[in-house]
Parts: sequence; structure tokens; C-alpha cells
Amino acid sequence: MATEINTSSDGGGNTVLGFLLGGVLVLVAIVGFFMWDNYKSHGGGAPTAIVKVEKK
Repeated sequence: MATEINTSSDGGGNTVLGFLLGGVLVLVAIVGFFMWDNYKSHGGGAPTAIVKVEKK
């Protein structure tokens, strides 16, 4: 059985779309990393206790 190989140059749209979506994925990963880093560096989102000391 013969296998047809498409050698036309009209398939470039998928390559451009792949690079575009890959760039979006990298951008989302970078933004997500900085959001996670900010979350972890400020106590992990847990509320901090407020302690008030009064001297009599």
C-alpha cells in the first residue's frame, strides 16, 4: 500500500500556531511562578496573629 507524503508548503499555519501557543504557555508559567513565590514568601497565605502588649 502506498503512503502519501504531503510536501506542499500550505501546512505552515500549524507551526506558527504551535509557536504562539508555546509562547503563551511559557508566559503563563513565568507569571505563575512569580505568583507562587510571592505567596510563599509572605507567610504562605496564613493570617498572622496580632499581639497587643500593654504596660500598666
